Amino acid sequence: MSVRLTKRLRWYWQMEASNVLIVPGAAGVLVWAAGGAGSIALVLSIAAIATPLVIGTLYWRAVLHRLEGAVAVFAYWIPRLAAAEAFAILLVGAAAFTCAADIVLAGGRWTPELIAAVVLTALAALEYVNYFHVQLQHFDNRADFNRLLSGRVRIPL
Repeated sequence: MSVRLTKRLRWYWQMEASNVLIVPGAAGVLVWAAGGAGSIALVLSIAAIATPLVIGTLYWRAVLHRLEGAVAVFAYWIPRLAAAEAFAILLVGAAAFTCAADIVLAGGRWTPELIAAVVLTALAALEYVNYFHVQLQHFDNRADFNRLLSGRVRIPL
């Protein structure tokens, strides 16, 4: 396979793995800095965003291993990651339901933790769609962007 693709994927899975910590961590810091507190919606939204990011990390690492000749690693992980779809959508649904309930119960008051939970849940839903239905991310390299413009969008898993 292409040396350029292998080189790109070598850092790509690491970037995805770092986002497992960075995205929820940044949300937590922003909530705390704004005087917010923890909530069930925030915890569920953190779990909902972390799950597809972990799935993405393992997926891109498996793709890298396949490109490097370790086909067995890819064959091992892909069915397991595909099976994780149910868990991912369950978490997104639970986070969305809890956010909706908190919005209703808040009576129009948007607390920092509620804002963070809604944003993280929306990001989790987008990541779920990106990994299990239609690739949404087309901005990190020219080949993906050209594929988007041509209408030949692929489904990662």
